[in-house]
Amino acid sequence: MGRRRTTVIKTLHDVAIAIQSEETARGVCERTVSAAAELLDFNLCTVVIREGEWLVPYATSADAPSDGSRRMETDEGLAGKTYQTGESYAVADIASTDDTSPASASYRSGLSVPIGDHGVFQAVETTPNAFDGDDVELAELLVSHAATALDRLDRERELRRQNERLDQFASVVSHDLRNPLSVATGRLDLVAEECSSPHVDGVADAHDRMGTLIDDLLLFAQMGADTLARTPVDLAELATECWGPLAPAAATLSVETDHAIRADRERLRQLLENLLQNAVDHGGPDVAVTIGELADGFYVADDGPGIPGSAGESVLTAGYTSAEEGTGFGLSIVSQIVDAHDWEVTVTDGASGGARFDVRGVDVVES
Repeated sequence: MGRRRTTVIKTLHDVAIAIQSEETARGVCERTVSAAAELLDFNLCTVVIREGEWLVPYATSADAPSDGSRRMETDEGLAGKTYQTGESYAVADIASTDDTSPASASYRSGLSVPIGDHGVFQAVETTPNAFDGDDVELAELLVSHAATALDRLDRERELRRQNERLDQFASVVSHDLRNPLSVATGRLDLVAEECSSPHVDGVADAHDRMGTLIDDLLLFAQMGADTLARTPVDLAELATECWGPLAPAAATLSVETDHAIRADRERLRQLLENLLQNAVDHGGPDVAVTIGELADGFYVADDGPGIPGSAGESVLTAGYTSAEEGTGFGLSIVSQIVDAHDWEVTVTDGASGGARFDVRGVDVVES
């Protein structure tokens, strides 16, 4: 392979950046065949991408004839075999094989490389024995960057779909649920003015709980759709702000960190409020809460009863609650905020026997 391999690998870094910068699958494919022609001297090459049960040409090199690539079924010919097996092939003499199904009778040798589960890259020549093991290795190296770019585009497309569904869900929560609840609450006020019944307070409490649940559902949906605005945030200062409005008189908060961390301030506020509220809800009116620093983050611990042994990390999932009045969304929102920042959260026992939440992978700002 020698000099050619060294030259290609040196140039491939810039090519990889260009491929990764493309915003469409077709753009990725066009960059790939262009690089294959320029770097690997594959002047007759194409990329086919799966669409349903077909492998559809997305890009063909400039020197290839107009009919040099065609749509094929996912199990047809050498392209189908490559896609089905996930293996690369170099065919020395197409005329001597019966399973290649070339697009043109002039093609005599070929190379076929899978692009993950997206499709297939192929190069052909009109002479036999045009490709060897070195060509396969270099093609696989080039195509790996195309596969990575296509994976990214798939993830982004799925994220957009999820955000659209979350937006629709938030709209239902905001309007279709809030409006009837407002009507019910208003009618209950009228009932309370006209008559005295021991059932009125129970209905009012149920309405309040429904309102809290709607608020948490809406926040849960919005956490998945909003974008981050990261800035340096003083953790101690923000924690103290969060603690004041929700702490019982006998409860205490000790902040044992002077870290500033890079985070979205409003999301971090919600994270701290939910963890502190969780400590108050489960630790009682005289709970003692500590916020301390880790080398790559911080923790929130309390001296309450702790997490039940069988619960573990499940406390972070939506719907889990051990409190009679809990909605089951508080800690799942914490988990969403952590994920949005690319942090990690783990649940352990605190030093005083309560619950402790460690948040790691945080960008700590040097003071």
